[in-house]
Amino acid sequence: MSDSATLNALSPTVLEWSRGLASLSPGQPPCPGFRPDEWAVILSNARRFVDDFGPEADRLGWDTITLFGVHPKSGVIRGDWTGVLLVSLYPVLEVRADFMRKHLWTIPRHKPGRYRGVPVWEFGRG
Repeated sequence: MSDSATLNALSPTVLEWSRGLASLSPGQPPCPGFRPDEWAVILSNARRFVDDFGPEADRLGWDTITLFGVHPKSGVIRGDWTGVLLVSLYPVLEVRADFMRKHLWTIPRHKPGRYRGVPVWEFGRG
């Protein structure tokens, strides 16, 4: 399948993720709280997640803010607002409806007390 055919087959949600991440630069953290060297790895892992697991994660009900959310003013400095893909330097190895596995850790889908922010690619816009 060609790249354009693949993009056309993606759900609107996965397409949003792909386009949003494509708009970010590995050399420029998009918000406060990322170290530049870590940001490049996190962005690479997030892009790989969308390529490898995006359709499945969407089908299982994982949403944009749960995966890629940040505090609208403080970025990832506010960890209670930070999406699960922006938390560690490890890539995702497995996606289930209720958790993701990164390295030896499992990250729950729903963290109690978690706030809802903006997608990292929308930080500072508006």
